[in-house]
Amino acid sequence: MQFSDKDIMFDLLLGTKFISSQYHTAVLESANDRIRNTLIQLNNDEINLQKQMFNLMHDRNWYPVRPAGVAAVASAGTGAVGMQQQMPY
Repeated sequence: MQFSDKDIMFDLLLGTKFISSQYHTAVLESANDRIRNTLIQLNNDEINLQKQMFNLMHDRNWYPVRPAGVAAVASAGTGAVGMQQQMPY
């Protein structure tokens, strides 16, 4: 089976998203500050790589993005606040 450039880029993009989520979890569970800071830097590098891949795919129309409506943007801004108010601590 032959994979297209689009298929390869999409697979790489999914991989960077997965790796970043694993770094994030590791940061949250790390007790050692030196290790934690290293993991944060690695995660930031992964996020920057993901952004570069997204930009490349978006520029080639391989990852189209629909603009969010006004209601979605407004609710996104208040969603985090509402969640924090529901936290028990």
